[in-house]
Amino acid sequence: MKIIWLGQSGYLLSDGITTICIDPYLSDAVNRIAGRPRMVGIPILPEKLYVDAVICTHNHVDHVDPDAIPKMQKENMIFYAPTDCKQTLMNLGVTQYLPFDEGTRVVLGNFILEAVFADHTVPAIGVVVTHAGKRYYFTGDTYYHPKLADIKCDVLFVSINGKLGNMDVEDAIRLTNEIKPQLAVPNHYGMFASNTEDPEKYMVPNRFIMEWNKEYNL
Repeated sequence: MKIIWLGQSGYLLSDGITTICIDPYLSDAVNRIAGRPRMVGIPILPEKLYVDAVICTHNHVDHVDPDAIPKMQKENMIFYAPTDCKQTLMNLGVTQYLPFDEGTRVVLGNFILEAVFADHTVPAIGVVVTHAGKRYYFTGDTYYHPKLADIKCDVLFVSINGKLGNMDVEDAIRLTNEIKPQLAVPNHYGMFASNTEDPEKYMVPNRFIMEWNKEYNL
């Protein structure tokens, strides 16, 4: 299974049979709406996004992209998102929407998708993807909360920017130590100058990651 980071909290996951996209921000909509330009280029044009499903973790512009979604080939995609996102997605032309609130579990090809707890400024979820016996946990946008530590995984993708409803580096390290994944990957940085963080601050203190990597030969 291949995982490609799209920037912010966006990811492409594909096993060559099924392709899933999480939180694709593929425009400069935040700049248009709030005057905050992208720091990096758009990795893939929305009309060139060929996926079976799109998961939107919550109803913010960099997760439900109002400029990119209308350009996507939506007739070929299922959109999974919390109920809070439904009307926004419908207004953007989405016709294949399924609610994906906390506790929802979906089987798509060889993937199992689970919506899990998140604590954000609007109704939000994290996503656990199970494939070939491995669990991949994408926190999405969330403050630190003790309930997050109950979400066990092999690989953790954790937000670190510490602004606008997200845990900061210190809380991300705390959560990583509590979950103890085989591998941990920081995200939600490097997109907007006003809302970024240095990933080295997360990586350097995590000496345990080096020990786990030795143990698991990663």
